[in-house]
Amino acid sequence: MKTIPQFVKENKIRINVEYADTNKNAPDWKNANHYKVTLKKGNKQLSTYFSQGYGITEEPTAEDVLNCLGSDSAGIENARSFEDWASEYGYDTDSRKAERLFHICEKQADKLQNFLGDTLYNELLFNTESL
Repeated sequence: MKTIPQFVKENKIRINVEYADTNKNAPDWKNANHYKVTLKKGNKQLSTYFSQGYGITEEPTAEDVLNCLGSDSAGIENARSFEDWASEYGYDTDSRKAERLFHICEKQADKLQNFLGDTLYNELLFNTESL
């Protein structure tokens, strides 16, 4: 099983990081450093918001972002429904906020799969050791 750094290096994935005032996907998260990141691989790119707690002072790396996106996407792929996902991650199935987060994760999983292609997407999610 390969590591995230190996995956990034082998696939020549680069990152562009810009500071952001907020994370539009997590507007309630105030105590964090927010970024708009763009991952690039060949002529493909994926842009998303990414946040880290204030204790993490370095900008996120491609490895950091792919690790989180891969983990979130694996959770979506393994869930059969919102209810399964919510139960797995400790969310209330009656929560609109949790349902909104589920749909954000679904969209990000789709974007990640489009960015990497099916083969690399599955490799990242199921055959790459997380950080």
